[in-house]
Amino acid sequence: EVVLDADAVGQALANLVDNAIKYAGERRVLRVEARAAEGGLLLAVADQGIGIPPEEQARIFEKFYRVGRSETQGRRGSGVGLALVKHVAEAHGGRVRVESRPGEGSRFTLWLPRAGDA
Repeated sequence: EVVLDADAVGQALANLVDNAIKYAGERRVLRVEARAAEGGLLLAVADQGIGIPPEEQARIFEKFYRVGRSETQGRRGSGVGLALVKHVAEAHGGRVRVESRPGEGSRFTLWLPRAGDA
């Protein structure tokens, strides 16, 4: 059992899906996954979009940070969505991670611990 703030986790998941759609490019194929994993709940959102350069991946969860590439210019956003996802994860004793390769896409995972393990 995972005890969570449904509104906050719902907003975090919505932010991940919104980002995946926003940066999916022409290949608007998303994969959304929810399953029990590592003693908790794993929520994952993956796209086949533009990806994130390795040197910028560590900063994408910072408030107001936006990847500075020509492919991202002109896309709506304030740079707070992924910071909120990180905040929600940490408030639940969980974590958020990204795996990404430029030109191939990104996979974000939000892991929340089982009740009593946080």
